[in-house]
Amino acid sequence: MPQKGGFARNVKRAADIGCRSLQVFLGNPTAWNPPRPDPKETENRRQLLKEQGISPLVVHTPYLINLAAAKEEFYHKSRKLLRQTVMNAHDLGSPFVVLHVGSHGGRGYKEGLNQFISTLEEELMDNWPPGIELLLENTAGAGTSLGGTFISLGNILKALGDGAPLGICLDTAHAWAAGYDLSTPEGVEKSLAELSETVGMDRIKAIHANDTGTPRGSNRDRHAHLGEGNIGEEGFMAFFSYPWPEDLPVILETPEMGSHWDAINMASLRLFSGACREASKES
Repeated sequence: MPQKGGFARNVKRAADIGCRSLQVFLGNPTAWNPPRPDPKETENRRQLLKEQGISPLVVHTPYLINLAAAKEEFYHKSRKLLRQTVMNAHDLGSPFVVLHVGSHGGRGYKEGLNQFISTLEEELMDNWPPGIELLLENTAGAGTSLGGTFISLGNILKALGDGAPLGICLDTAHAWAAGYDLSTPEGVEKSLAELSETVGMDRIKAIHANDTGTPRGSNRDRHAHLGEGNIGEEGFMAFFSYPWPEDLPVILETPEMGSHWDAINMASLRLFSGACREASKES
């Protein structure tokens, strides 16, 4: 959901084009200090979401957060910003907060991943608000980033245990950039089989449905309108033929957000997912 125009205006606009879920940044995604709405404004926003039938509200953390950072000041600022974001999300009644796994910054994959896991373990045990799940988003796998493969995400979940309030947000464009073929029924079947084996499909709590304009395995994150990129219509039809839960939030992060393209991409999403469900019923 765009921030321009205000929370209420954009929630109503989203509901008008048929959205049932929303994802938001609770402030500038490239700033260290998220705003703290006053309790009255927070309650107004919760009521508005209820009135417009929007549930769940998904909160995306600011891009700056890197729990694997080598620089101590950056690391501690990241932890503080994560806590503030999670508390703001809790106040708004959001059950999901999406987090990028981060980057080891060149000091080594294992060292960065170990720091990320140990930090999350501390954060999840230290006054973590009830009813909030932290969703780790798979990355495009560029440079020193972590979390580009399904097995790496699965290893994080295993390290923190089944009881941790953790899940996965699966981004289709990022998976493609990391090398997973989502453009054909065969590729989708193979990719989701690996996801099931390494992560577990019950841990997928949200999907970012994005097409992409980059070659598979390029590690470059360039989103495209749904069905108009390299994943394409066939890929998304195959992807949504999987029996995803009915209440699984699917978020569009397609280009030109806030324009007429939102309604076009929503229509494409309905077409791809709806056609698959009808075919499943008939079979």
